[in-house]
Amino acid sequence: MTSLIFLAVIIAILVLLVQLIYRLFQMKSIILTIRNMGIIIGCYALLWVLFYFFSSYESVPAGTDICFDDWCATITAFEKSNTLGRENHLNSANGLDIILYIKMSNHARGIAQKPSGPRVHIIDDKGHSWSFSKEGQHALEERFGKQFPLDSRLELHQSLETRLVFEVPSDSKDLKAIIEEGPLITRLLLPENKKVFSLE
Repeated sequence: MTSLIFLAVIIAILVLLVQLIYRLFQMKSIILTIRNMGIIIGCYALLWVLFYFFSSYESVPAGTDICFDDWCATITAFEKSNTLGRENHLNSANGLDIILYIKMSNHARGIAQKPSGPRVHIIDDKGHSWSFSKEGQHALEERFGKQFPLDSRLELHQSLETRLVFEVPSDSKDLKAIIEEGPLITRLLLPENKKVFSLE
């Protein structure tokens, strides 16, 4: 539903933009067109803020598929490590590695799937967010071998399992993992309740 609202707003703005260009060539007033564009953008921005403040996190158990069309992913387990045996860790004693076990699967009926911009974040109770640690991932792969990337192509009904390492301060509380997919422009969609995996 939110994507349809966003699409309708984009189409309306494009129509007004074409009208704006046309009126410029016709040497006509563009004040009304600009005002209408401003009203649409302003109303959508206000709606986005309202959705943002009323959205919340919904905790789901490990193994729950989070699906984007026919590509699905879930966190099956996690573990915590102090350093993964590497040097220059986040302040050593003050840092914590979290290893997420992630399963990706193709639920399509007849085609292969390759996700668009899949990503996983860890957040805490204060809203701080961390993406995976390149240094930590390198250390993990040195010990356990190369891991499948999140954007791996999945054949029909295929599933892959991988591990991602995140580096967070050891005093972080109420940690949760979020799985997302899509280009960064999807952040402009009206915020909805997000399903998260508790890491406590």
